[in-house]
Amino acid sequence: MRLKKLVIGLVLCLGPGFISQADDDSSAPAMDTYNKAVRLYEAHNWDAAREYFHQYLAEYSDTPLYVTCLYYLAYCYQELGDSEQAILLYHKVIDMAQGPDAFWADMAQKRIDELVESD
Repeated sequence: MRLKKLVIGLVLCLGPGFISQADDDSSAPAMDTYNKAVRLYEAHNWDAAREYFHQYLAEYSDTPLYVTCLYYLAYCYQELGDSEQAILLYHKVIDMAQGPDAFWADMAQKRIDELVESD
């Protein structure tokens, strides 16, 4: 259980910033929106991060970071105390995550399990 929390924590700490550096394919406006969301997320400003992740998902649905943003949006809802919305979004991550994004499906399932256990 400790290892699980450590891995999840590490991904949450490193994931968004690391990915923003690695995605060279996206347009500048998409990356600007993503980077704003990530900065707010890393500052634990969940409400503002949620808004930017929503904006990214609405405007850039065909980008490689879509599933990643969806996962982080779900986490924002989780941190804001909206477990129902978080679980719905985590299920969407599971449904959409394939290939290199399969990691996010695993992470989403772990988050769902945590939310269900805590209720």
